Amino acid sequence: MLFILVSMLSIYHTQAQNMDECNCFEIGINKVWADSSGVKCYKIPINLIYNEASNGSKKIAVIKANSRQKSKLPPIVYFHGGPGVATLGIAQKYLESPFWKKLRENHDIIMMDYSGTGYSEPYLCDNIQESILALEESELSEADKKVKTLEYFINCRDSLISKKIPINTFTSFQIAADADEVRRKLGVEIWNVYGVSYGSHVAMQYMRHFENRIKNIVLDSPFPPNVKSESPVHTMNETLNHIQEVINKDPEMAKVFPNIIADFAATAERLDKKPIRMENFVLTGDDFAQIMFSTFYKTKLVSIIPLALKEFANGNDEALVEWVSSQYVNDGIGGDAYGKVNDFHYFAISGYEWKPRTYEETASYLSKEYSYLKSLAKKEEFDIYYAFRPESPDASYYEPIKSELPTLVLNCEFDPGCPISYGYSTIQQMPNAKMVIIPNASHSAATYSDCTQNLVKDFFDLPTAPINTECISEIKKVEFLTSNLKAELDKLIGNKK
Repeated sequence: MLFILVSMLSIYHTQAQNMDECNCFEIGINKVWADSSGVKCYKIPINLIYNEASNGSKKIAVIKANSRQKSKLPPIVYFHGGPGVATLGIAQKYLESPFWKKLRENHDIIMMDYSGTGYSEPYLCDNIQESILALEESELSEADKKVKTLEYFINCRDSLISKKIPINTFTSFQIAADADEVRRKLGVEIWNVYGVSYGSHVAMQYMRHFENRIKNIVLDSPFPPNVKSESPVHTMNETLNHIQEVINKDPEMAKVFPNIIADFAATAERLDKKPIRMENFVLTGDDFAQIMFSTFYKTKLVSIIPLALKEFANGNDEALVEWVSSQYVNDGIGGDAYGKVNDFHYFAISGYEWKPRTYEETASYLSKEYSYLKSLAKKEEFDIYYAFRPESPDASYYEPIKSELPTLVLNCEFDPGCPISYGYSTIQQMPNAKMVIIPNASHSAATYSDCTQNLVKDFFDLPTAPINTECISEIKKVEFLTSNLKAELDKLIGNKK
């Protein structure tokens, strides 16, 4: 009798999957590639709000890439960075990369667009998004742009109300709940979870509310709820201080770079007083801080950052212009490099969850205390937060995640957005977590090298085996360049122009 019941359930799930399967071009996936690569596409109907059928439904765009081997190991669901970034637009690029090829050897891979991004409903103010992009290119003054931007966000919220789409459709918890509904509709009993950057935050919400559906979980470049409100000022300052600590361990190196933060601050102050006119814009100190923050996401540039800061502080504007203009520095940063962007999705979630909770987290405090990073204090963003998403979660949201799941936490040594302290905050109440710091890396630790890729693969493939980090200890420590910046720039970025 039990066998018959299990068989009937299996048939039901298969039929449900077939009903939800769609032509891949409907969700932006190349059909020819998908058919030849064992990838199936779905538009899966679920409740608009978790456990509230009365509010209507939405469809989530999903792909499932079948494992290369006939494996019975649980699938891996991927939680992408963001928020506000679609996943499926670059799914092919991911699945063809060495890292995902390794994971796919023994596991089905499941990826989805978060609700409100890409091809997942409800579509979040797509028409107004075009107006935002056009505004950035307009000749309006900065003050008028700010006023107009705020107006667009209010219009977006009003349009959601008119369409009877609750604003609480867009939260990290809701993304996690959507994923669990997708799991159920695909007939998956239990799965592994891999979340990177903001995706790790979603993954931790999934841990908190749906722990019994997880086999193993990897939190890469983690962003836990129990840290200060999301502010690049705190995280960038921490990482710059860490670089200085590494430098200070070598007395000779410390003589060359006695204070990289002072170098950073001197350059920002100089550019604020006397900006550099570039080909398409004027480079101010605020712009410089933004660019240097983004630079840290390029791991190969970390070794030359102290020398670059010293040269910039000493007035080497030729090198500064080359640095700022470089396609290599800017490639993969901003825009749609990691997937199609929807600003409204970003602000709907970050405005709800990451508003300042103490005075030390406000833009006014950060701008005063860390003046050299004042452009990262997000004053304009906070203004939008309060207008567009004035609500906030209750205090329990910001408590540490408690879990006894087998968890691998990967931190990059020089991450400007999710620094090492975030890893320690993540594992506070996770007794079975293993935290590994990846030397020299700056963001997205799992893809750093064959060593880190295999570490994640083994963790999912051999869930009961001890985590072997021997190869991590063999990674050579960073050697900061002390001279010949131009030659190194030409080597790294000269052929990328």
